Amino acid sequence: MAGILGYGAYIPLYRIERSRIAEQYGDYAGDGETAVPGHDEDTTTMAVEAATDALTQASTDGDQIDAVFAATTSDPFVERGVAAHVAHAVGAGRDTRVGDFQGSARAGTNALLAARDALSTDADTVLVVGSDALSAPAGSAAERTAGAGAGALVFGEGDAVAALTDSGVATTGFVGRFATHEDVTDGDGRFNRERYLDAVEIAVGHLGDDSFTHAVFPAHDGGWGRKASDALGLDATLVSTFPEVGYTAAAGVFLDTAAALDTAKAGESVLLAGYGPGGCDALRIERRTAETPEMTTDEYIQSSEQLPYGKHRQFRTWGGN
Repeated sequence: MAGILGYGAYIPLYRIERSRIAEQYGDYAGDGETAVPGHDEDTTTMAVEAATDALTQASTDGDQIDAVFAATTSDPFVERGVAAHVAHAVGAGRDTRVGDFQGSARAGTNALLAARDALSTDADTVLVVGSDALSAPAGSAAERTAGAGAGALVFGEGDAVAALTDSGVATTGFVGRFATHEDVTDGDGRFNRERYLDAVEIAVGHLGDDSFTHAVFPAHDGGWGRKASDALGLDATLVSTFPEVGYTAAAGVFLDTAAALDTAKAGESVLLAGYGPGGCDALRIERRTAETPEMTTDEYIQSSEQLPYGKHRQFRTWGGN
């Protein structure tokens, strides 16, 4: 069991209505908003914001951290990484172990499981962050939901607000949705959804118990979580930041988990099913106390400012996303 001492989230101030993006090209986008990174925000700055919130709740200083793991699918650099920069920004020592997890939205749960494993070997306190500022070509369907945000958890010994108590894994060679630096390809949506449901069912099945009070299924399609819950026969409250923030890939693992922990009561459990190219990881997280960070996920969502389409494009370009 890995104790969670604190957690945090960060969502940029700026938003754009998906219908406003669609109007530019005569398309229909449905409801919802998408978070837009400011011109001075990127995966690293957002990760630091979320990490600071998590460390504050955990009453943990940077020099107490033994390892920092970071997950993202949208690092604009081919060779750079995020974890070392976050470690430096929060005051971690120069002997702190760092690791970057990329290449799939599943990187978020990969990083969480790596933190759990590190605690069982040579680490006492591990900071894990997920941060993404997704990009998409102007006029594409992906542009409407290419969101931005970050989340973080602090694992360690002490008074835990929650705990990661169990996990299940389903790994395949199926890719489905994939992206280059220039474009996003979804392929056959129905076929991809079937493979998604198959991987989620296998991973969750390894947990051996479906008595969850809350469930999060971060995915690029806001309707997939409901289909997964129905397929599993869950009697759980679904929690998702997709309607207000958009798709945030690896960061969505952390944002949705933070949102679920914000509402879960002591003794309740959260199912996290993190899916991406390569399969799915299912995690059981149990709430120990009802304590929340100074700024909850919903408070970040409610604190917003609308952008016109032109500014939305400018900010993404200036932010390097």
